Amino acid sequence: MSRLVCLGLMLAVCLVAVSESESKPQDASNEEHVAEAANECKAETGATDEDVELMMKHEPSVNEEGKCLRACMMKKFKIIEEDGKPNTEHTIEMMKLMSENAEEKEDAITEIADTCAAIDLPEDHCDSADGYLKCIIEHMEKHGITLRVEH
Repeated sequence: MSRLVCLGLMLAVCLVAVSESESKPQDASNEEHVAEAANECKAETGATDEDVELMMKHEPSVNEEGKCLRACMMKKFKIIEEDGKPNTEHTIEMMKLMSENAEEKEDAITEIADTCAAIDLPEDHCDSADGYLKCIIEHMEKHGITLRVEH
């Protein structure tokens, strides 16, 4: 389970874009932008340096602020919308971008995004993002999809 959490957090860290309004999955490859967005989300959510550090190390959140930090970054990257609902199209793009074997698993990636977008998620955006991310990571592992370890 800790491997799933670590992979999920890696995905969350990579859900950052150059600008809030024009976020695209392909923009998430710059480490400087990841750190910049993490600091913006830290300020917005009241997260601590420790919360940011845990996220950057791909370790599980230890508090609500840590979950909200990840939700903020997912919103900036449009993996979830401002209303907390999943954005399947951007999720698929991100999974393809971040997956080691995306070409071989394209159908599975689409299935995962659709499956996880359809689950019952809490109204709270922080909890919703956490649930969506856990679903994605769980299904990625079931399908043998691994994330690239670069950022």
